[in-house]
Order: sequence, then structure tokens, then C-alpha cells
Amino acid sequence: MPTPRVVVLGGGLSGMAAAYTLARAGWDRVTVVERGPELGGLAGTFETGGHFYPLAYHHILHRDRGLLYFLDAIGALPDVRWRKISMLFQLDGRMYDLAHPVDFLRFPMSLVDKLRFVRLMLRCFRKSDWSDWNHRSAADLIDEWGGPGVRRAIFDPLTRLKFNKPCHAVSGAWLGARLHFREGSAPLGYIPGTNWTKVLCEGVAGLLASASVQVRLSTSVSGLVAEGDRVTRVELDTGERLAADVVVSTVPTEVYQQLLADPRPDLDHVRYTAVVSAIFATKQRVTPNFYWMNLASRDCTASGIFMLNALNPTIGAPGETCLNLMTHVPHRGDTFFQQSDDEILAGYRADFQRVFGFELEPFWTQVNRLAMYAPVFDRGYENPPLRDAVFRNVYGAGNYRTFPSIASTGTALSSGVETAAAVLADHGGTTDLPAQIGRYRLASMPRG
Repeated sequence: MPTPRVVVLGGGLSGMAAAYTLARAGWDRVTVVERGPELGGLAGTFETGGHFYPLAYHHILHRDRGLLYFLDAIGALPDVRWRKISMLFQLDGRMYDLAHPVDFLRFPMSLVDKLRFVRLMLRCFRKSDWSDWNHRSAADLIDEWGGPGVRRAIFDPLTRLKFNKPCHAVSGAWLGARLHFREGSAPLGYIPGTNWTKVLCEGVAGLLASASVQVRLSTSVSGLVAEGDRVTRVELDTGERLAADVVVSTVPTEVYQQLLADPRPDLDHVRYTAVVSAIFATKQRVTPNFYWMNLASRDCTASGIFMLNALNPTIGAPGETCLNLMTHVPHRGDTFFQQSDDEILAGYRADFQRVFGFELEPFWTQVNRLAMYAPVFDRGYENPPLRDAVFRNVYGAGNYRTFPSIASTGTALSSGVETAAAVLADHGGTTDLPAQIGRYRLASMPRG
């Protein structure tokens, strides 16, 4: 008996992982439809001068089992190197490395609150299951485990940078899961000599090719044709119609809703932030050495500055400093998101001079606009159902279903695997991939 015909909407990491999981289980009629010229989605890259750069900052987390599994599956994990980085907090014209004892002591927060902050971080490091915080706010978490002073000094500025919201409007489960991952204090990974997301995307694309998954690039989905409670065909902008027994949608919920004749109220709560990300390459030396700087001062245009070569010294050409200035905005209709490249670059260069005291002199720049970057994990956010509320053969995957884990490359991959496992189970099949990812552990962390 032939296996079901599957059409995967979207060739980002979730779509690639879903297609791979189904093909790995023996399903041989899987097609991925991607509107871009290559697979990868938000993990994509651009090329300048023979070197590859990320659309926005990406790094490998040592607890990101989904990502580590796939890096191992494509043979890239032995190439990963790990580096301890500095994360700075810029406030009122001064920079603070909260992991450094001297900076921590001079940070403008009372000694009692500093002790409470340490207690908060230790408790979050030890806690892995955050389901009991699903309906409580980040303010509840910080105030209960740290105190209002800790929230006002550190976390309210950070949630405003990320979501343009104070802690009381943001999910406590999301913030707790993020602190548990120790993103700012644990070593981060990269692959020397390249941009590692390019290695990942090309490697997983290779897995799809070897499993005979059909990939349609530079092709958009224009509609879904339904018969009763099932989608039977997927309409493409080329005029073609792909027959479908199963549809896996990994596109943002807003895009999916546009393909439907009737709205889905269970998806209405999912809203996306947008990101403006500018890459600057310069021959100038920037000090202090850091990878990640949160710009907590409200007079800055950017939310953060990333010195990409502080994590990956081999990115770009020798002697280059590669900076990524980026801003989270509430939605793609935001005034800043609509500004011209020249206006955005001028604002970011003004930020740089304000922070470092001298003018940035790049020899090339690239502005990237990511219209639907990440879901807003409000207080009370819940993952939408994996199965569509109306169509029995339509399933969902993507970063809007990764709550409360941080929206990362690995959680996107794992979401695709989870959805494909459900598809297989509904058709009497199985896969051991979720279990393999769940028990995956790093054997070593070679330092760069």
C-alpha cells in the first residue's frame, strides 16, 4: 500500500525536520514547498565577499538537544567549538558584565537585591519543568524568587527590549525556561571557518535529498482546496495543484489563516514580533571584547549589539570586526520597521557612537527585515493545538508551538519532529526520533 501524500508548507527548520522524520519512517511521497530560494527560513544566510553571515545572530546552546542531534546527524557536531562569552548590560552610559564580580558589585542595585538575583538564577538553573508557571507572569516569578528591585533593575528593561512589554505582561514560564538554558553564562557553540546555520541548513537539506523528499523552492502556496473536513489539494502560485492526504503547515499562523476560507479562533492569540537586523563589517577594533550587549538605555534605537567575531573569530575575513545591531519591534507595521535602510543604518551608527564614544566606519553593511520573527509569549500563552480545529488531515508545527522553551533553531527542529510523530501515530506508524533527541547528550565540548 502506498504511503500518504504529504505536503509540507514552509521549508524552515520545522518543515525540514517534519519532512525528514516522515521520510525516515519510510514515507516516500513527501513534498516541501518553500517560497524562498533556499531552505532554512529564519536560519538562512547571506553571502558577501565569499563569506557567509547570518540574517540575525545565532549560537549553539549546550542544552539544545534537538539542534545537537541534527548537527550530529549531518556529521557537523565534531566541528563545533565552544567559547565562553561576555554578555554586557548597557545602562545610562555604562557597561556592566553581571558575570564579573566587580561589575556585579557596581551595578546600580542594592546589595540585598543582588543576593536575591543570585538566588533567582540558581533556582532557575535547577528547574527544568516550567509547566506550573504557564499562567503566571514573569513579574510573579521575579518578585517571588528575586524581588521587585531585581525586576525593576534588570528584567523589566529586558522584557521591554524583547517584547516591548513589562514583566507583568510576559509569561513566567517562558522567562524561567530562558534562564534555565543559561544563555548568557554557559559556553556557546559555533563552527570555525563558516556560518554554522548554513552548515545546518545545507546538511538537513542533504538528508531530505537522500531520503527522496521533493523540494519546491521559490514557490508560494496560494490556497488550500478542501472537501468536507479534509484538505485534498494545495494550490501553488504557479497554477499547479498538489494532491495531499496530509498537510503539515509550518508557516506563521497569520500566513496559514490567509489560506483558509474560515478563520481559526484558536490561532488568534498568536502574534509575532518583527526584527530589524543590520550587519556591519569594519576594520576598527571595538573594546571591550563582548559577544552580546543588551542596550537597556531607552535612548538607543537598537535593542542589542552582537560582536559576532567574539564568538566565532573566523567569521568574515581576517582582521574584520563583524557587528550585528538589531531591534525587536512589536509588529511589521511598526514605523521603525518601515524606515529606509539609510535611516536604520544612521540610527544604529548613532547608537554605536553613543555607546563606544567614536564613529563606526563600516566598509559594508546589510539590513535584514524579518517580518514575523518570533511569537509574543504573553502571560497565559498556550501552544495552539497540533491538529487543525476543522481539517482532520492538517497539522501544525513551528516556533509558535515551542512554548515555553526559547524560540531557537533546536526548538524549531524539535517542533517539526513532534508533529511528524503525531502524523505517523495517527496513521499507525511510529518513530524513535523524539526519544533519541530527548536522551541526547554532548560527549565533549572542545574549546575554540
